[in-house]
Amino acid sequence: SIANWFRKYASPRNGNITFYQTWTRSIGKDGNFLPNLQNVQDAFIEGMNDHVENLDSGEWRSGQYHLVQPPLNSTEDLWYKWRATVESQGCQMINAIMLRDPLNHAMSLYKILNRKNGTREEWMDYLEQPSGTGKWATMLDFFLYNINGPTGRNPYNATKEEKVRRGIELLQRHFDVVSLGDHTDFMNQVLNYTGWKHLNMPHTNVGKKTLEFTKKEVEKLYKLLVKNGDIDFVDAVKQRYNGHLSYLSDV
Repeated sequence: SIANWFRKYASPRNGNITFYQTWTRSIGKDGNFLPNLQNVQDAFIEGMNDHVENLDSGEWRSGQYHLVQPPLNSTEDLWYKWRATVESQGCQMINAIMLRDPLNHAMSLYKILNRKNGTREEWMDYLEQPSGTGKWATMLDFFLYNINGPTGRNPYNATKEEKVRRGIELLQRHFDVVSLGDHTDFMNQVLNYTGWKHLNMPHTNVGKKTLEFTKKEVEKLYKLLVKNGDIDFVDAVKQRYNGHLSYLSDV
């Protein structure tokens, strides 16, 4: 939805804002990781390097960080470099992210289970191990490590506490807009920063089939997300960015 919203601004009547994106799926229909994923990362970096150069006064450009991109946890230097390059031209870089409820996110990914030759059992069982490699990533693991092949999930065997700490640290260092599961809030924050004309965000990437879960499956998945750090991460985001429990400051 967000990428398609940015694309709407590429039209000359909507601002003629260049949109940049380079990504691929990490896993094929046979359930195996695709080859040459590093090439996709390298192409994204090269494209971003060009995307932030030679900005004209008053010009806006946009882009999306998506699947098989340089893991933020280990390529933080790139984010510093891109911002510095933009600011050296007298411009401002606005990094925006919309996080999702971990359980809703994890459950929604069941819509691609068959597309990755997966089974319901293995879909969550890999979370039993702190660094097990699965065919999908939780919200926190994706934010930190993306999906870049067999070492994509928690390649450093970090504890859940360290992952949560690192996730909040990266948000504070690099993101100007942080929204939690609210497309309208995300859109309004970006428009407040940019002054772009208001265009409604399209509702896309929606599964056509109803997903069904047993109570036992939902409970198990939630417990694994607690164990992985996702629930603590979102709680911390709510407190820092959404005023969650802010009334307690007066107690």
